[in-house]
Amino acid sequence: MEIQMATLLQHMKPWMQHSITESEARMEQMMDQRVKAVHKRLNAFEFAVLERPTETIDVTTFQRELAGLRADVATLLAPTKTERKSAPAVPEDEVVMTALFGDTMQPPDSSRVVGKRPTLTTLPTLMRLDD
Repeated sequence: MEIQMATLLQHMKPWMQHSITESEARMEQMMDQRVKAVHKRLNAFEFAVLERPTETIDVTTFQRELAGLRADVATLLAPTKTERKSAPAVPEDEVVMTALFGDTMQPPDSSRVVGKRPTLTTLPTLMRLDD
């Protein structure tokens, strides 16, 4: 049986070598075709890039636009100024007393207006509560 296997191997060996050689040649051709296709696409891309018109940038215009953008950003980042409503001219105690007792009670004498006659609290003072 070993002699038959050796004879069969002698007949098969050249055929297998020939088959391997043909297979390698086909693979090489296929790889060459693929490489050529890739090179063709790369050349087309390079040509398209080279044919594209280059845009010229005016440096002065660019600097002006950049300065405008910086100003806009500075405005956005600047702290906002909130204006508070001014404090009422009438002290809070007087407003409370007026709300409780109305116009019948006179406000207390102020130390700075000693000798002057105090005035009665008027209706506009009550309206300030709604503001």
